[in-house]
Amino acid sequence: MKAGVALTQDCDVSRLEELVKLVDLVHISCGDPCHDDVPFNPEMLEKVAAVRKMHKRVLIEIEGNITANDVQTSVKKGANLLVSGYKGDKPDKEFLAMRQTINKIRMGL
Repeated sequence: MKAGVALTQDCDVSRLEELVKLVDLVHISCGDPCHDDVPFNPEMLEKVAAVRKMHKRVLIEIEGNITANDVQTSVKKGANLLVSGYKGDKPDKEFLAMRQTINKIRMGL
């Protein structure tokens, strides 16, 4: 079992400075799960980088219409769990592309 904290887009990352040492996971919302038309917000990756700088071992989960195009940068910034509610025309192809990108990162390619 794990304990975590969530950070919305309008919440300042500095609020996590003390909490991040007490949790296993930080969830960062990079979109709006209630509105499919809200795209992934790449500016949230700066919050990912800030959390990673605060704590090297905490799990960082991001969600919010992430596509295969967002995976590489998200991982470089420090995310290690990616959740997408992708609602495009071909979700099977999109998730396969995400998985392939993740596999390449794991293999160091």
